[in-house]
Amino acid sequence: MGTAGRTINRMARWFWVLDALVIVAFVVIGRDDHGFVSDASDYARVAAPFLVGLAVAGVSLRAWRDPISLRTGLLLSLGTLLVGMLARRFIWDAGTARTFVLVTAGFLVAGMVGWRLVALAVQRLLSSRRSARSTDHATG
Repeated sequence: MGTAGRTINRMARWFWVLDALVIVAFVVIGRDDHGFVSDASDYARVAAPFLVGLAVAGVSLRAWRDPISLRTGLLLSLGTLLVGMLARRFIWDAGTARTFVLVTAGFLVAGMVGWRLVALAVQRLLSSRRSARSTDHATG
């Protein structure tokens, strides 16, 4: 297995981190875009319900079984959204305006499915290159 193949396998093992980074990116971009003056505790307060949502959805779905599949990414993003919004509303006592829910949904789906699309595309590219090389060696 080449370097890129090992990188894909590492991504699969670290899917929790990659999905959490999607949430952190959403929070940072959103707070900065709205001009909020924020410190680390502000970012953590906004991210926390969605990180809890990611953990609950990940465990409920047993996401580690097929961490790079698009289905896993879609279900994780929707589970993260649902649990995160409920936690935000009822535990953190924060707003869940319709536009916030829609923007959050779009960002989570795009991010959590997006990195998996890239990983799968790289994986397919590497597989086709490996099979082409093995065919070349067999015929050469």
